[in-house]
Amino acid sequence: MNKIKNKIVVSLAVAGLAFGLAACGDDSSSSSSNEPEVSLTGAYFASDYTTGELRWIDKDGKVSGKKLSFHQDSRVAVNGADLYVMEGLSKDNISLIDPEKLESDGEKAVVWQVSLDDNTNPVDMAFDGDKAWVALQNADSLIQISTKDGKVLQSIKTGAFSNGEEKSPYVADIALDDGKLYAVFARYDAMWTYPNGLLAVYDASTGELKDTVQLLTHNPKNVIVSDGNVYVATQGDYNMNGATDADDNRGLEKIDLEKKTSKMFVSGKTLGGGIWQIAAEDGVAYACILKTWGAQLLVKIDLASGKTETIKGVPDPEFVAVKDGVVYAADRTLESEKVYVVKDGKATALSMPEGAIAPYNIALF
Repeated sequence: MNKIKNKIVVSLAVAGLAFGLAACGDDSSSSSSNEPEVSLTGAYFASDYTTGELRWIDKDGKVSGKKLSFHQDSRVAVNGADLYVMEGLSKDNISLIDPEKLESDGEKAVVWQVSLDDNTNPVDMAFDGDKAWVALQNADSLIQISTKDGKVLQSIKTGAFSNGEEKSPYVADIALDDGKLYAVFARYDAMWTYPNGLLAVYDASTGELKDTVQLLTHNPKNVIVSDGNVYVATQGDYNMNGATDADDNRGLEKIDLEKKTSKMFVSGKTLGGGIWQIAAEDGVAYACILKTWGAQLLVKIDLASGKTETIKGVPDPEFVAVKDGVVYAADRTLESEKVYVVKDGKATALSMPEGAIAPYNIALF
């Protein structure tokens, strides 16, 4: 089991984490109805591959002029009224943040922060009450932590799914639904070659492995569950230009858990390339398509019919989140580097504070 190296910290001085609260220009998963209200719409993490910053968006669509500094390779997740930051490879931390205190208290909004084993690289969280499963991309395990204090409760060994001599099967994404934990593994090796991806299904309470399903294509990015149906989004192999081709070797696969098989639901030929990242709500998915670097596509997918629609007005979407039918897209185009909001099919760019760097991923309350 992965062990927490450092004690839980409630003081940044004790944590030794390089959080920074700074002013830059002007300040500017669905929750149940009984969960506390949050005054923010969402939070996003931005990176220029050297530094990283957390910013937040209020309900008027105003992006914070303030920021908290984190490792340049980090991700955000939301659970009810709680905000989490997962610092990736070389930091390997998880922080719980009270979003209501971000604007007023800065670094004091951090409730706790834990360090996991070195080079485990936490990349995703799936929440179940006061517990959360954490995907460790560079480790040979998934772990379950307490959301109260970050302590590790149990782990699942995944090394048996590794490719060749690799230690890790490189989990890409996890999801929880109806007592099941779904995990997709990319299973690449040191030469960056990809066999077909793999979906594993676990008992979400005990961590017991229930089933595995071999995917049809390579390089899975996300697993989503909608109306009881399980889908896996795959990117496939890169082409000579470092992008992906519009063909049948990538796309959105639909899983038949009874037959333990997968079939192509919407292929890259229809989507325009491989799926870089996807989010879904109420039977509709929104996918960032890696057509070419610097000019990705945002495609809406009806998960009942498979019909698709390309959403215009977002030049280079690399990450999407959706809540109550409103889509937020992180665009990293050098000319814009903005967060876009898509409502009723129309995309609008939020005004970004002076000095803000390119958005990397986003989560909505």
